[in-house]
Amino acid sequence: MTKTGVAFSGGGVRSAALCSGVLRRLLHKEIVPDYLSCVSGGGYTGTAYLDWKYRNEQKDDPVWHKEFFSNMRNRSGVLCDWQNPLQGVFDTLVLLTLNISVVVILPCFNYFGLAFPAAYIIDYFFGDLLRASFTCPNAETHNFTSSAISESSEVSEIFNMTESVECVPKFGPDLYLTFITFALLFILFLLFFVVKSLAGPSLKPSANILFNLSGFIFAMTFFPWFIEEFVAVTPLWLNALILFLSIFLWLGIPPLREKVSLIIIVYLYAYVVKWRVYKTAVLYVVYTERRFALFMWISGILIWMCPFFGELQRNAIHIFNRWRLLRAFYSPESTEAIGCSGITLHDMFPFYSWLEPARKRLNQNLTLDDIGGIAPEYICNVTVHQWRQMESREPSFTLFTLSSSSLERIDNITSKNQFENRLHPSDIKLSQAMATSAAVVSFHMGEYETSIDSLQSLQIMLGLGMGNSITVEPKICSGFSTTVTSALIHLFLVIPIVAFPIIPLLGGSEVWETRAVIFFLVLSGVLLFIAVLPTGRENPGCWQKFVRWCIVHIYHVRFIREVFEVVNHGPTPPPILHLSDGGHVENLGLLPLLKRRLKKIVVVNGGKANEGDSARDLIKALQKGREILRCSFSGISGRDVHEDIRVNLINRPPGKQPRSYRFKVEYYDLTEQYEDVKVGEGEILYILPRHPKQGLPGEGKKWDELIEKNIDIEADLWGSGPDLDAYETDRLTWCCCECCHCHLLHSLSELWCGVFPNHMTFNQFFTPTMFSAYHREGYHACLEARATDFLAETG
Repeated sequence: MTKTGVAFSGGGVRSAALCSGVLRRLLHKEIVPDYLSCVSGGGYTGTAYLDWKYRNEQKDDPVWHKEFFSNMRNRSGVLCDWQNPLQGVFDTLVLLTLNISVVVILPCFNYFGLAFPAAYIIDYFFGDLLRASFTCPNAETHNFTSSAISESSEVSEIFNMTESVECVPKFGPDLYLTFITFALLFILFLLFFVVKSLAGPSLKPSANILFNLSGFIFAMTFFPWFIEEFVAVTPLWLNALILFLSIFLWLGIPPLREKVSLIIIVYLYAYVVKWRVYKTAVLYVVYTERRFALFMWISGILIWMCPFFGELQRNAIHIFNRWRLLRAFYSPESTEAIGCSGITLHDMFPFYSWLEPARKRLNQNLTLDDIGGIAPEYICNVTVHQWRQMESREPSFTLFTLSSSSLERIDNITSKNQFENRLHPSDIKLSQAMATSAAVVSFHMGEYETSIDSLQSLQIMLGLGMGNSITVEPKICSGFSTTVTSALIHLFLVIPIVAFPIIPLLGGSEVWETRAVIFFLVLSGVLLFIAVLPTGRENPGCWQKFVRWCIVHIYHVRFIREVFEVVNHGPTPPPILHLSDGGHVENLGLLPLLKRRLKKIVVVNGGKANEGDSARDLIKALQKGREILRCSFSGISGRDVHEDIRVNLINRPPGKQPRSYRFKVEYYDLTEQYEDVKVGEGEILYILPRHPKQGLPGEGKKWDELIEKNIDIEADLWGSGPDLDAYETDRLTWCCCECCHCHLLHSLSELWCGVFPNHMTFNQFFTPTMFSAYHREGYHACLEARATDFLAETG
């Protein structure tokens, strides 16, 4: 029997609407493919269809089909539904609250805690050196002694000039020694930058840690000194100017340019270090030992709570996006009353397995395993990061597919199941797979990562990511006891931080202070050491199993590993899979169908394509198919596929541009003698949308002329037929309100968010009218391409 597959591409709600039109045409002709491969927005439609089908006795029926498509249209305003003004206001408030919490409040909790321990350590090692070049006020009275005033005439002059009590610089050998120290630290920093640039993949994490550590030490010594030397004795407006100019200086140094987002943290930490070292007021907060001790204890509590705040910040946007998508498109049985059925505390804190409810409800959110017996077989396309399987120079990311039958990398050519006795389709919820595949903004961006290098650290710091992390071995070392052990370890890590201010209060000597500092540094070093250890050996021993346990259950190890981009080398999957949008590798969802060597494949491209660039995603997918799967492509006539695409798809005049392109694929295998042997062939039908003025004119048929059965398609929702005219499409703008659709705003919409059929992907504020237009265009394109006849062909 001929195996067939359909691929729904990425492209947000725009792609979901277009693909829903194609799906409706297939269902009208009772064509159900064997496989449905989805990326991002295409997965909204694909998973929602399978969810509705499962809830309706796993059978197709025009009755629930009608309700399904109407539901998708009515709820197309995924993030903000302004069809009801009160609902729109509520959704907007929820969005604002989420962003403020993730971007402002949670980062303060996560990063404030480290500032005071860092200040204590810097003061312990460099405090005397930094103070030696200054005449400072008394730490207890916060005023200059008579001896200090008589020793340096500048003290009284600066005090009279600024009316503030600050340390006064003095020239001499101590100042020169300070300059030499700064120079040596900066040279060391540049040296490690060179080492990091030249280091191979295996040494990259260690070199990266040394580079960042040297940079941090230099910044935490130089900037506090600089602030006390110049900024503290200058007017407020000049302080702002110096800060502004110093940011440009930072941007001008190549090693620092990619870390520009850390400027905020560096400056905030520098003021805390200045407060501790020079014991002078910052923002009118006077320094006292008791006050500093209080902040140290607060820091210890925050660091202990860091796993909670960190996971909350990291997963909040993903969970919110998943909740909104599930609520918008899935069946009432899956969403229940408030639209969050199946989303539990375990989804927010995935490394605490005991939070997952053991009792299964009747309408429990579906898993990939639940839909295993339903046609078509769903294939979710995501990108897995920080995992190199073979060559050390290959990219650290690749396409990863999730389905009811397998979980595998696209380049896994062995028959061995890498996730055997580890991760199973029953461990992954359908909505989780759908939302992960739609994580277009993530901490790791695959092939787009180089374009956001300068923003990546800012993304991690602010939690601006929709990606998902999945534990590879959820059933090993899990449970409440493991969580308690993890909590005790995190508590043990903050003991030296809490002990620092207690030692003087208990009358402890400097020896105990030294021991506490050494203990803290040893703990930090152990965490860094564990974080960079390899974890991908084929048969991991006890030591690697311990490291993998630490990565999963100790937040600080996990965080260090991600920030310093430690890559898992080897065939064994990393302990945590970092997943993002499948479009970060290939946006069409074609590769999994090529790997299955299907005879007939339909690819629906709902992605954004500029004029003259309608085959960009297709050409990229074909290149990946050659490199990874050893496929060969040609036009139907036997012509070179690239030239055939250029002539028959791209270089066509307005009004003559087709909505489809058909070509051939040949499948090859590599023998043990390293020879390519042809093992099969097939055909691929590529479908894309067109503007009514650009595409081929339609037949102008009504819905009842196209549908053989007595199926009611509401004309007030979907128009009189699939054909659109330019008047209907040109009035569609970017706005989330129906009243904003008008021709007057066409030019503005084109400038900001694009126009039909290429509204920007990030525009998730669709209206039912926009959804209808893309839905009808998808139906029209499928009709023009004769996709149902193509899939029904045998042989």
